[in-house]
Amino acid sequence: MEEKRKEAVQAEEKVVLNDYEFSPVPDDKKNTWKDQVFVWLGVGFCLTAFTLGGQIALGLGFWPTVAAVLIGGVILTVVGCLVGTIGVKSGLSSTVSSRFTFGTYGAIVFGLINALCNFGWFGYQCTFFGNSVTSMFKMAAGIEVSLKACIVVGGLMMMITAIIGYKGIKTLSQFGVPLLFFLVIFGVVRTFMMVPPSEVFSAPPAAPISFASAITLMVGSFIVGVSIVQDFTRYSKTVKDSSIGIILGFTIGYPAVVICGAIFTCAFQTNDLTDVLINVLGFGYVAAFIIVVATWTTNDNNLYQSVLGLTNACHGIVKLPRWITTAICGIIATILGAIGMIDWLVPFLNILSVVVSPIAGAMLADFYLLKNADNYRFELMDKIPKARADTCIGALVGCLVGFCMNEPPVGFGVPFMVQFSTVVPTALVAMACSVVVVLIVNRLMGRKTGRAA
Repeated sequence: MEEKRKEAVQAEEKVVLNDYEFSPVPDDKKNTWKDQVFVWLGVGFCLTAFTLGGQIALGLGFWPTVAAVLIGGVILTVVGCLVGTIGVKSGLSSTVSSRFTFGTYGAIVFGLINALCNFGWFGYQCTFFGNSVTSMFKMAAGIEVSLKACIVVGGLMMMITAIIGYKGIKTLSQFGVPLLFFLVIFGVVRTFMMVPPSEVFSAPPAAPISFASAITLMVGSFIVGVSIVQDFTRYSKTVKDSSIGIILGFTIGYPAVVICGAIFTCAFQTNDLTDVLINVLGFGYVAAFIIVVATWTTNDNNLYQSVLGLTNACHGIVKLPRWITTAICGIIATILGAIGMIDWLVPFLNILSVVVSPIAGAMLADFYLLKNADNYRFELMDKIPKARADTCIGALVGCLVGFCMNEPPVGFGVPFMVQFSTVVPTALVAMACSVVVVLIVNRLMGRKTGRAA
């Protein structure tokens, strides 16, 4: 049996662009946090992070924005470290690990949700990318270029690293993150040379929002990402390595980018980063190139994680290599973005985003509180039941709570619950409810473990 297992692993290693989508990442393929540092920093280095900082700053002013962003970053880090540990221990992607939590049928649902959510956001980001590139050419040189062409070219470029897999994402991040880091540092320095720091720090809010709403925006912006962070921590050597990486990404890296966005907005009273870097600060085509790379380092993650979810949901049904599936999904999402259809999906994507955090909550409850960590092992795959009532019910209740806390068309808009969402982030409430219900149902069923013997 051991010889057959080794032969199967060796056969998988020979698959073109194999990324261990169905099996644990081998120990010799895992990395320290130093090897992964640019992957973690690259996750949050994107245009939307700057835009988020500007949005919060317009609602709070500078210093309250800093406080809200740091608090939100800590919340994302805590959730990310807890979820990431599961990936380190199992060596499996989030959708494969979810089979232990929800059973084989339940994991299919999670895989499809994960796939649709990230697939849609990939297409949406391709549209965002195209709009940014056309604006860059117009602002920098007065040249009109085709929006559809920019979307298609951008989508195909981003697809390349997703096809290669984790190695491709890591290589691009090692190149792109330092470039954006230096651009932002120079941008902040030049900003303070043009606008006195006292004016930046004292800029009044233009469209006031509550402090809790600002934290909700910060947490909500990346709660889906940290809920499926196992897709990257499975490549970490130890829990310490994954935790340090997540701290770098979500306590330091992502908040720093968001705060820089707040600085630019408070200084120049605009939330258009492209215009600020190219024209106001005068970085021209250098800024344009780096912004393109920065968007690439983030959006290839969306397609990569989407395909991981899809391949696992369809495992045994659709027998296509991951890289071919990635190419097909990437082309379809890019086409949808180019013809404008992806914008119609945004409300649906927001609905899916509400669903992901309670699913992660059920997984955390099972792994930590029900003490089933030892069961998350690849060799126990054949003992997984079709479905588990405790975790599935917990996730469903959490989803219901999340929908009640969101206004239509994303949710049901229950008044007092919508009001509560301005005090506590919806994603955290939905996740917490999922955890509590899993424990209650498990106790009522009288089960001591997550799986039948």
